[in-house]
Amino acid sequence: MPELPSRVHAALYADDLVLWCTEEHATTATYRMQLALEKVAAWTDNWCVTINRDKTTATLFTLSAKVQPGRLTLGDTPLKFEDQQTYLGVTYDKRMTWQHHIMNAEAKARRKLNIMRKLAGSQWGANEKILKTVYQGTVRPHLEYGSSSWMTAAKTHLQTLEIVQNQAMRIITGAMKTTPIDKMQQVTGIPPLSKRRECKAMVQDIKYQCIPDHQMNARIKQLSSSRLKRSSFATETRALKREHQAKFTHHTSPLKNHPGKTTLKTCPSRPQFLISQQKMNRAMCRRKP
Repeated sequence: MPELPSRVHAALYADDLVLWCTEEHATTATYRMQLALEKVAAWTDNWCVTINRDKTTATLFTLSAKVQPGRLTLGDTPLKFEDQQTYLGVTYDKRMTWQHHIMNAEAKARRKLNIMRKLAGSQWGANEKILKTVYQGTVRPHLEYGSSSWMTAAKTHLQTLEIVQNQAMRIITGAMKTTPIDKMQQVTGIPPLSKRRECKAMVQDIKYQCIPDHQMNARIKQLSSSRLKRSSFATETRALKREHQAKFTHHTSPLKNHPGKTTLKTCPSRPQFLISQQKMNRAMCRRKP
């Protein structure tokens, strides 16, 4: 990839390329993005790489309805501006409400629920263990894909995903509609989606802290601005840390490589052990078959 202008970032996965720029004014962001597109076009021409210009679109993410997008061109082709963008299976709308992504995830999960209904029956069909495996392997991944990104969506949108899981638990247990949800969760051992999202977000936050050169490493350490009444990943994880501060008694830091030693990191409430690799090798050699 060519060297991009200042404050313009890029992400490439296989043949999917995305460029983005964050600025206070839309005109400044449009100018920088146009410079980046010119460099990308020159690089592709030099290396004989063809870009599908029909699938190349742009989106202006802003909360203001008065700001109008500028004009961007890739070579001689003007780019089309859209209100939604889908990258790696996650749909981004221009106001970052995540409504369209959650609606698509709900629709996909409901189609998978039909498979569970075909397998379940009052007098025949799969048992509870098989139905739970089908749910965890085919339905729940649609409800949780990219949850670290859209965990800041409105509660009304997130509740629609919980309804899908509740329907799946009724299929697994064969319970009636009047059965309490917490009782079905205890019987099936399936936790609420909100709790799983919180756990995944905290794990993702720890991963960012362990990668010093990651862009999110500095962002999660910055103080959030209170000008906009909108949450973010850093704000949510910071609130979760304060809520569960009593459970995390040890500070989490990146593991350092120790020569000849292997570090096994356990739960913060349990002691940590350092096991010598040489001792392990001697123990394995002395073990009788």
